[in-house]
Amino acid sequence: MGNNEEKPEFEHHVDTSEIHSYMPALIGLGAGAFVAAGVIFMLKGFSLQLGAGLVGLFVLLIFIFLGGEIPRWPKITKDSEHMVKAGGTPGEFHEIGDVGFPTALFLLSEIAFFGGAFIAYFYLRSAYAVWPPEGLHHLDVAIPSIQTALLIVSSVMIEWATAGVKKGNQTAVKYGFLGAVILGLGFAVIQMGYEWPELLRTGELTPQDGLFGASFFVLTGIHGVHVIAGVIANAVVTVKAFKNQFDEKNHGFLEAAGTYWHFVHIVWLFLFAFLWQDGLSYFQAAVA
Repeated sequence: MGNNEEKPEFEHHVDTSEIHSYMPALIGLGAGAFVAAGVIFMLKGFSLQLGAGLVGLFVLLIFIFLGGEIPRWPKITKDSEHMVKAGGTPGEFHEIGDVGFPTALFLLSEIAFFGGAFIAYFYLRSAYAVWPPEGLHHLDVAIPSIQTALLIVSSVMIEWATAGVKKGNQTAVKYGFLGAVILGLGFAVIQMGYEWPELLRTGELTPQDGLFGASFFVLTGIHGVHVIAGVIANAVVTVKAFKNQFDEKNHGFLEAAGTYWHFVHIVWLFLFAFLWQDGLSYFQAAVA
């Protein structure tokens, strides 16, 4: 009777070369450095061509990554269906979580959402020769610079945790995500607990201050909501990590949460570039 037992449809195959490599983390950090350096070069006028080239290299790396991921999506989806029908297979979620189709689909919808918001902002901004318009103060860059530093460090900690879980380093998993939660909370507290109230209290900038004021509070507001969502997701990962629920084979949710946090970070870099540094003016000057 034992010889007639059917084998389960879903079989998990682990690529140990991926599990024991820090290369994905290094590539991710390198790509982030390219886009950050490119934006800085363009905004500060060092070299528009070099800056655009670095940003273009970042976009190229994203397409290369997607080129490797998309062919896997049919298999991932099929395996997901098998797991759902079987009621779930403990410890086998890594195959679904290596970014995977569900997370990628969610991020694509988020990209479309923020892309539409930025396009609307660019269109409204292009009607003004000076930005912010005359009569409004230029925003102090000190606070958003601190927030940017918090997000950069938090992304590094996420990558430390993600690389660590693939090597069985539970310390990295636990404290990497715990650090990201603390830094993410710091970001939200600075924005909604200090910067916004101070701007409104002094009247330096309010939602009623024309297109600039409305754009600032809408864009930073929707981003702030995403930061809070990311903090909650990272907090759930942290709780699970301290319960030792992640290992080399089971860390799909961890990777999904980390990928989402990196997306939130990248969106912030664009907000910082265009709201505080008025990056669009450099492109307008180049075209003129």
